[in-house]
Amino acid sequence: MRFKLTLEVLDNKKALLPLNYQYELSSWIYKVIDLGDAGFSEWLHSHGYTNEKKQFRLFTFSHLNVFKKEIIGDRLLFKTKTCDFILSTLPDETLQHFICGLFRDRQLMLGDRITQVRFHVQNIEALPEIAFAESMKFRSISPILVSAKIDESRYAQYLRPDHEAYFSIMLNNCKKKHLAFYNEDIDIDFDRAEFTVLTTPKMKGISIKSHTEKESKLIGYNYTFSIKAPPRLIRTAYYTGFGEKNSQGFGCVEVGN
Repeated sequence: MRFKLTLEVLDNKKALLPLNYQYELSSWIYKVIDLGDAGFSEWLHSHGYTNEKKQFRLFTFSHLNVFKKEIIGDRLLFKTKTCDFILSTLPDETLQHFICGLFRDRQLMLGDRITQVRFHVQNIEALPEIAFAESMKFRSISPILVSAKIDESRYAQYLRPDHEAYFSIMLNNCKKKHLAFYNEDIDIDFDRAEFTVLTTPKMKGISIKSHTEKESKLIGYNYTFSIKAPPRLIRTAYYTGFGEKNSQGFGCVEVGN
């Protein structure tokens, strides 16, 4: 399921939002789910869908689509009263009305210790299912993050899309999500699978818990790509996000031209 949420800026003063708002937006999504079903929210936050002791919180979201804006340092200045973003998740359409009801007319505050912006959910719209095929083209609308421990390194490294292991790691990650949700293991013929980056990748670093002692930085890339893989796996990746850290605002895509 996919939803487009239209947000109205409630502040009459100058609305300055830090460019790193993804953590706060993710936290708000969890909070809204909690208001609707605290038990499900607790399970989603602490367990999620588990496969091989790995947790998958199977939703992702795009960056804010701000119609008129100006970048001032590390801040985004709103020059419009509305913006929107995409919320994407895997559960089927039976939960559509439940999710729409949860988010409709909610208010949220995004920002850090320096500047904040208040919003109201003006509208939420369920988007139609798209047709999935073996070969498709997508454009990222939030950065795609893929990481791995390379050459026995102690810590995982953020991989560029042109790294030789990038596609296999990304596709195997999708396979594990699919298995965790559907309990269906899909064989991948890597001799047939294809992945081609069609635009120059733009690195995007996102700080989590900015201006706190727990601040950390995650790095992904925005780009357009074509992919050839089993359609069911492509569908899973489309709704849950390509790559990692999806519930923190990574890996959301839309069909490319």
